[in-house]
Amino acid sequence: MAIKKEFAEKLMGARGEVVTPSFSVIPDGYLALVNTGEGRKVAVVCTAKAEHGAQWKGAAFETVDDPKARKVQSGFFPLIPNNAALVRRLVSWAAPSSCGVNGVSVAFSDWLGVINSQLPVLFEHKQIKPVLVDFTPAESTALHCNFLEPMDAATWSVLSSGYKGGWSANAAALKDEGDIVKALLYDYSGVGIDCSDRVDRSVETWTDDEVQKKFGELDRDFKEAIDKSYLDAEFKLGDDKLAFEEIPLHRMVLEYGQAIMFLQKMYKDYLSDTPWDRDFEVDMSNCAKAMTPQEHYFLANELKRAAVKFDTLCIDAVVAKDEMDRNLKLHAAIAKAFDYRLSFTNTALAFDDLEEVTKSFNRKINFKLTNVLWLAALQTVAETEPSLLASIAERIDRPVPAREELSPADPAGIAFATSYDRILAGQGEKDKNPLGIRAAVEKHLGTYEGKLADLVNHYIRTI
Repeated sequence: MAIKKEFAEKLMGARGEVVTPSFSVIPDGYLALVNTGEGRKVAVVCTAKAEHGAQWKGAAFETVDDPKARKVQSGFFPLIPNNAALVRRLVSWAAPSSCGVNGVSVAFSDWLGVINSQLPVLFEHKQIKPVLVDFTPAESTALHCNFLEPMDAATWSVLSSGYKGGWSANAAALKDEGDIVKALLYDYSGVGIDCSDRVDRSVETWTDDEVQKKFGELDRDFKEAIDKSYLDAEFKLGDDKLAFEEIPLHRMVLEYGQAIMFLQKMYKDYLSDTPWDRDFEVDMSNCAKAMTPQEHYFLANELKRAAVKFDTLCIDAVVAKDEMDRNLKLHAAIAKAFDYRLSFTNTALAFDDLEEVTKSFNRKINFKLTNVLWLAALQTVAETEPSLLASIAERIDRPVPAREELSPADPAGIAFATSYDRILAGQGEKDKNPLGIRAAVEKHLGTYEGKLADLVNHYIRTI
């Protein structure tokens, strides 16, 4: 017979306050988060024969007799990576899952790694999937934080919230093959490959004659195939049509060719045959240019011809804003034609109302609210510890902002949002946050969660 739930709850409650939403059934037992006198722990009550029993680390089980005179194990374990990985394996809703090519998702970058139960539940009863981890190598370097730490923080946040609606974790802007392998090993549900460095922007400065000369040096069969595919043809995209001209076509072949080959290799080597569904994001957000509709179509079509299946195409919302204002419907039609979603980084710095953009993309889109959690943290500091905010401002040589200025729409808010790396610079393994920002936010967690909810709801209520 199974262990009685009431008996497990009694054992867990003997050491502290059980976080009720986290209480979960696992094979041969139960687990939950418990606030003990020694801090928060993950409590496990299971039979002595449970296969996972020997896999929990950082503490030991105690054996107790249950009312049925069976041997039962009870243990309280620290929130360490080994135990977070076990939680993801044993509690299905506490593990990330892929988004695919349909629906709306909203992604976050949590640079402080603050465990909170508020963010996941903001998405309850919403037709929006949260991507609770969107982490890049640049952030890893700036924060001295590996790719496992944000994944674990999100796991504990989801478990504490009891949110069962599904969430994702994306390892974004990866360039190094070692980082791709780590993301796969750490069970990230999405992998973003940054090919921006392989887009040859110098081609844009070449004369038409230089473009034709370089294009003429390419393989003859390839050149003929390109011209035959794109010239003297019109591509119907919804109510619009798209046409290509010879020299601009040849220019984009030279500009994007290396990026396309790199994406093809990374997809074939790491993502084409994984045992689990994973989102593949083509990341063009660091190109510092907005693609024209012709460039967008060419990139998508060539990747399709190379048998590269990708789920999202990531671009910088700030850089692309003017282009999207001019040709939003056309870009949306291209994404629809090739069955992927557009993903906008720096969303909060470019768009205030997401309704029109969401509708234009037929509710198939990803918004990266990259700076929102950081701004919520700074608002919390501004309200609760003004002397700390003064130290933050001094570090980046800026005037001390008022709390209301720390918003995505305010120039001061943008300056503090985009200076996170300088503000958090100098972290080390033994001194994770020399200014004490994370400690301040955790001390005032309720205030932080309120600020977070206000900022996030401002966007998701318009979707």
